[in-house]
This record gives sequence, C-alpha cells and structure tokens, in this order.
Amino acid sequence: MKLRASVVAAVLAATVLTGCGAGEKISPQLAVRDAANSTVKAKQGTFTFSIVGAESDLNTVLNDGAKLSEEDRKGLQLLSQSHISLTTAQNVFALDVKVGDIDHAVELRYVGKKLYVRADVPAIAKLMDAPAEEVNATVEGLAQAGFDFLKDAAAGKWLSADLGALGDTFKGLAQQFAGGGATGGALAATTPASTPTASQFKQAKDAIGKALRDNTSIARQKGDSIGEHYVVTVNSLRGLYAAVLPVISQFPIPGGAKPPAASEVPDRPVTIDAWLKGGRIVRLELPLNQFDTKSGQGRVAVRVDIARDASPVTAPADAVNVDVAGLLQKFVQAFMGGLSEISGATGKGVPG
Repeated sequence: MKLRASVVAAVLAATVLTGCGAGEKISPQLAVRDAANSTVKAKQGTFTFSIVGAESDLNTVLNDGAKLSEEDRKGLQLLSQSHISLTTAQNVFALDVKVGDIDHAVELRYVGKKLYVRADVPAIAKLMDAPAEEVNATVEGLAQAGFDFLKDAAAGKWLSADLGALGDTFKGLAQQFAGGGATGGALAATTPASTPTASQFKQAKDAIGKALRDNTSIARQKGDSIGEHYVVTVNSLRGLYAAVLPVISQFPIPGGAKPPAASEVPDRPVTIDAWLKGGRIVRLELPLNQFDTKSGQGRVAVRVDIARDASPVTAPADAVNVDVAGLLQKFVQAFMGGLSEISGATGKGVPG
C-alpha cells in the first residue's frame, strides 16, 4: 500500500508538471502541455480531491473484494460522498473537508500568519454514533484541566492561533534546552536540511518534462460537459520513475525516508485522464484499477477538480483566540519541573 501511494503521488505530480518541459509539437501534446503550463503558473486556485467509483468496484480495489459488513458499507459510502478542497492564493491557504453529507465538517485557514480552524463537532459526533453525553463529559474534563477553548471547539466555533508568536516560543524553548552546553551541539547537528532551492525545482521540472516527452503519448477523446478530454499514457511507469528518481531523491522526505527504488515500481503502462477548458486543466483522474490486477471492469479513480478562481480566503471575525504558545510554555515548564523533582530524588542533576 505504501508503494502504491508513492507511485500514485509521483504520477499525479508528473502529469501536472507536464507543461514545465518541452513537448512534441503535435496537437494533443501541445494542447495538454500549454494547459498544464497555464495551470501550474496560476497564482490561485482550488483543488478538490475525491475518490469516484461504485461500491462493488471500490470494495474490489480498496478492500481486495472481501465480504462487506454493514459498517464496511457505511465506510465506503462515506468515502464516495466525501472530498477535500485545498485553496491557494498569495499569502493565504485554506482546507475544507466534506465528510459524507456534512459540508464544511473540518475547515482550516491560514491568513496573515494566523491559523484558523473549526470543526462541526456535533454533526461529526452524530455521524460516528458518539453519545452526546460522553462527548460533553470529555470536553468538560479537559476544560477543567486548563483547555477551556475546547468548549468553543465542541460548539463548532472558529479557533485562532498566532503562528508568529509560536515561532518565537520555539526559539526560546530551543535556547532553554540547549543551554550552551553539549546539548546545544546536538541540536545544531540535528537541524533539518535546508528546503529545496529554486534551481533544484527547475532541475526537477526539466527532468520530469524530458521524461514525459520520452515516455508518454497523448490521445484526444470525445469531449463532454467538463471539457476537452485527453488520455495521457505513460508507456513505462518504471522508466518514467527511474528518469526522475535522481532528481526527486534530492528533496527531503519527512522522517528521513527514501523513495522506493525503481526496481520496486511496476514496469507497465499507466494512464491518466485530463480535461481541459479555456486553456486550463480543470480535472484530472488517475484510474486505480490499473494498479490492481484483481480489479474488475468498473472504474475507480482519484479525481482532482481544479477551479480557475479561488474562493476568497478571509479571517473569521468571531474566532476564539487560543494561546498555543502559552500552553506550550506551561507544558514545558511542568516537564522541566518534573525532571527537577526526579533529579532531586536521585541526586543527579538535569542535563544542560
């Protein structure tokens, strides 16, 4: 499953970046290339991710066709009715999650170095068959422990946190733990590598563009209400992955993990559907059936709908401020106090 997730992510990223490299001057290739280029360069947009497919086909691809319990059926239905929308624009970011028939079940916004988050807790608790009395009792207990803001969160209100202040807190905590001694050297030694440079991104885009030119073909299909329909075929998934592996290996991966070796990637053709409208890519679909030899004829796909104009991302006026930095400081002080008590009982000092 881990390998499949890595391959799916690589294919989607490579397809979106098709327009960043040279393409053959053939009509379908030129149309998709120009549309991808326009989409990548857009300063704002909304990307909505979902999984589409009938229940039986979803069960075959995602659950190996195992016999479904009533809970399994509810889960598959929930999956098919849900989606995640990501909105990006200059200096702002937003995430909006639809869970089943609950619109805006979870929302997150980043505006002006402040993070805003809310969840429709009552609706989600009802969906999960969680007794309201138990939820209220849990929230009340945490509130008495100093987390008063959870009452507002449970009521579905917006919460806000100043990430700028949180950054200053982390700096202070780092200095507190380092203390200038041997620990400080350890912190310096484990500082994460710098983020990829602009030249690395350009190298990656050029490599992916060349690999796609050498390893893909594009065919025009019958259009529909969504737009002009094209099918992009990667002739050899392993060949494409091997071509871009040296480049993507330069980028840091959380946890220090390494991308899969090219030998682990299936050596088979892979297709992805693209819909174009107004010179932009408006939808991508990656059929998952092609990664599973047991799957039937029904289509199951990861769908990405791309809206040209992003909805305005604004700061909620009624957000309840949460002093995350203060909570973190209290936690660390309690932790350090606990270490001091332990050191006093054992007669050994606290490092640092």
